Amino acid sequence: MAQKGKAAPSKMSLGVEPVKINKWDTSAVKNCLDDAVKRVMKEEYGYVEDFSLVDQRLFLCTLACSFSLFALLYDYLYPFPQSRIILATCSISYFVLMGVLTLFSMYREGNTFLVALQKDKAGVGADNVYRAGSTLARFSNTYSLTLRYTDGQSKSSRQVKCEKSIVEWFDEEGSLLMEQFFADVSNLHSDISKAKKDK
Repeated sequence: MAQKGKAAPSKMSLGVEPVKINKWDTSAVKNCLDDAVKRVMKEEYGYVEDFSLVDQRLFLCTLACSFSLFALLYDYLYPFPQSRIILATCSISYFVLMGVLTLFSMYREGNTFLVALQKDKAGVGADNVYRAGSTLARFSNTYSLTLRYTDGQSKSSRQVKCEKSIVEWFDEEGSLLMEQFFADVSNLHSDISKAKKDK
């Protein structure tokens, strides 16, 4: 659990126009908080977002759709029953890839919504990696944020977690209280930074 100390507000947290949402919409709340975490990590700490997970998912989707399109085109050029072997092969390949995509989403992506890179200052070493993941169950007001750090050199990793009620980050009208939320995200980041120094 992250410490509850309050971090000093940044220019970003104070200068951003408040985001207003329907706080009874769980999906909207989670997306809003996830986007706010991205802003803190990228704008406050200067990390670079890595889209490799998204690219891998898109590649699997594109490959699966390619099998479908090829089967459709082949069946048009060589009507059934001439196309039965190709249709069977493409259909099986499509469903296999959908299974792979499901496993990828469950075990590789999980609840991750951000992969951010801390670039090596010298430009020769491996980048440090931060992965942010979150959960907000339907009909629940508890937002769980996990920040995982992987050292680019040693490949060792550690993670910290914060769980709080969303009422602490939104006012009565549904506007995000960025200063309070920034403080909690900064505390998570500080916990990992302290662990890196103590190691």
